[in-house]
Amino acid sequence: MNDTRKRLLSNSLFRVGGYAIGAALFFAAIVLIARYLGTERFGQFSFILAVASVFQLVADMGVRNIVIRDIALDKAHFRQYLGTARTLLWLLSLLSLGGVVGLAHLLDLTADLRFSMYLAGLAVVITFYGLAYSAVLRAFEEMDWDIVGFVLHKVLFIAFIWLVRRTSLDLQGVFAAMLLANALQWVYYWAVVSLRHGRAKPSLKVAAAWALLREALPLGVAEILRRLTRHTDKLLLAALSTPVALGLFSAAYKFLEAMSPFTTNLTLPLFPVFSRYARISPGKLFGAYEQSLKFLYALGMPLAVLMFVLSERIVVLFFGAAYRDAGAALTLIAPAVVLLLPTSVYGYVFTALGRQRLYMGCVAVSLLVNLVLDLLLIPIYSFQGAAVATLAAEAVLFVAGLLALTRLGSELSGLWLLWRPLLAGLGMGVCCWLTRDLGLAAVASGIAGGLAVYAGLLLVFQTFTPQERSLLLDAMRLRLGHVGP
Repeated sequence: MNDTRKRLLSNSLFRVGGYAIGAALFFAAIVLIARYLGTERFGQFSFILAVASVFQLVADMGVRNIVIRDIALDKAHFRQYLGTARTLLWLLSLLSLGGVVGLAHLLDLTADLRFSMYLAGLAVVITFYGLAYSAVLRAFEEMDWDIVGFVLHKVLFIAFIWLVRRTSLDLQGVFAAMLLANALQWVYYWAVVSLRHGRAKPSLKVAAAWALLREALPLGVAEILRRLTRHTDKLLLAALSTPVALGLFSAAYKFLEAMSPFTTNLTLPLFPVFSRYARISPGKLFGAYEQSLKFLYALGMPLAVLMFVLSERIVVLFFGAAYRDAGAALTLIAPAVVLLLPTSVYGYVFTALGRQRLYMGCVAVSLLVNLVLDLLLIPIYSFQGAAVATLAAEAVLFVAGLLALTRLGSELSGLWLLWRPLLAGLGMGVCCWLTRDLGLAAVASGIAGGLAVYAGLLLVFQTFTPQERSLLLDAMRLRLGHVGP
């Protein structure tokens, strides 16, 4: 058990560190693209990228998570699962590509924009076919090799963009660079899996592919609903309020959006372990899940406190003085950060238990609450009403997930675990609040002092057992001294 926990913590730390590097490289690539294309063409790039991201959901439809679970439970037959997944992902990817091509013809686009959209569609196909092999590495808990592929992809992408900037290929060159980087990432994952575990032939068993799709579909629908939840506020603000209100809300919401991939990489190592525990005993799975909540609450609380207390300064720092009013929205959204981490685990827990439809139902209820509150609050409170709706939707998903898990045998102790980080967060918040209106040096000192108070209160309240603290230190030492598989 201790070895498993240590491996989980070390994998999480490694993934978060690797993601931070990859995200920084991708941000740098986007900056290069923006400067290369100019304002108008960058807007067209953003539109095509947004269209491609929507069709990415069709290309995956939850298949990879089911594959991770099944291989984690039965590693000896991973070729069978991978072969079926490869066939299904090809079909879904081609369907996604067809959707991109069809939309490109329906829209009134110039020839170069249409061709750029074709390239983006091909990039989607290549991405998810390569990520089928990434799912194998995740199932075998080889997170090192997996995150290296993620970082390598970003290195290649920024290198290709740098080369494209020296040409007149314009938008088509940018998407060609993306396609090539995705193809090389596919080659990397294929090579690593083939060398470490062997090759898998595509499966022509239609019944197996259909069974996989049926099981994955609730996860795919849940992800689509989550994506809709993230965009509902913006769409309704655009319809019911002003462009200024939409801009202010979008600036505040960007901080919550930035948390999403961070939480995914932090919690992903839990999935294979949860899948194995669910096969042994649901009680063992719930125990591991509740223990993970301790760390997730403790990590999320300081971020939420900083966003809540220093909201205006944070918004002005990143977006400029013109967005100062967005600080009010960030104050309202900030508590959702604490909930975002535990809710990011729900998909893994319900999938491990084979109850994906329950998870889909929780997400659907969250979307409905967001939609209703937006319709009620935006006409009265504008972007601040949208912020309240966002927080309420995240809270509903959190509570709905807890209640659904109690139906499956869990306890509500996961909610009780929140009180220690919450009290420690209050202590940190007081330190930050006392210095928030002073100079930059004083604010920095307040943050440092607040973090020290937070850590001290966690120790005073005995949030973590001596064994858990030892495991965390061992995991950090393991990653600092060992980068191999």
